[in-house]
Amino acid sequence: MNTLELKKMANEVRKGIVTAVHSAKSGHPGGSLSAADIYTYLFFEELNIDPKDPKKPDRDRFVLSKGHTAPGYYSALAH
Repeated sequence: MNTLELKKMANEVRKGIVTAVHSAKSGHPGGSLSAADIYTYLFFEELNIDPKDPKKPDRDRFVLSKGHTAPGYYSALAH
């Protein structure tokens, strides 16, 4: 993806975060929104992952320890 495409995707991830937090009527949108660019870059540029082959032996693993930003993580995965 080029820079413009990444920015557009980050905005889509942000929309997903707002929708998820609003629908759940619970959550911490600030942390997720501030991490949207990071999630977007990692999942769409950096990480060696393939949703069509989730058991790929040489895939990268992602561990989220900042649990209150899970809406951002889920939104990135949904895209």
